Amino acid sequence: MQKRQRLDFRRKTQSKLEESWYDLDYDRELIIQSIAKQYNILPSEQENLHYSDWYRLVAGLMHDTPLGQIVRIRSEDNKDIIKNFDRYEKQIRSEWTAFRSQKARETFTEQDKLETARYFERLFKGMFGKAGDK
Repeated sequence: MQKRQRLDFRRKTQSKLEESWYDLDYDRELIIQSIAKQYNILPSEQENLHYSDWYRLVAGLMHDTPLGQIVRIRSEDNKDIIKNFDRYEKQIRSEWTAFRSQKARETFTEQDKLETARYFERLFKGMFGKAGDK
């Protein structure tokens, strides 16, 4: 019996904007299809399915589900493999990048902007010194 591979849908966190390779709203249809395929249940028929149970079902999805296949494409980081992607796979990556960029713009708070500005200020001071310093 072949052991089923479980995909790690979480990315090694580099920033709070790059935590996941899927979005519960954006990928809703893929999630529903994947749950139906893997667990043989339709979420719409589960009237009393609590959100935490729904989330556990999603977190347990395997690589051979519709969402698993999309996550594989989105998360690929081998440039040689990406170079050989077909038009459909490239479109999937492109749409995901556009979605994440839009979401980042919408969620980038004033505090985030201030912290980013301070970071670059410290960086430039370290590189060039304070204005007037020789």
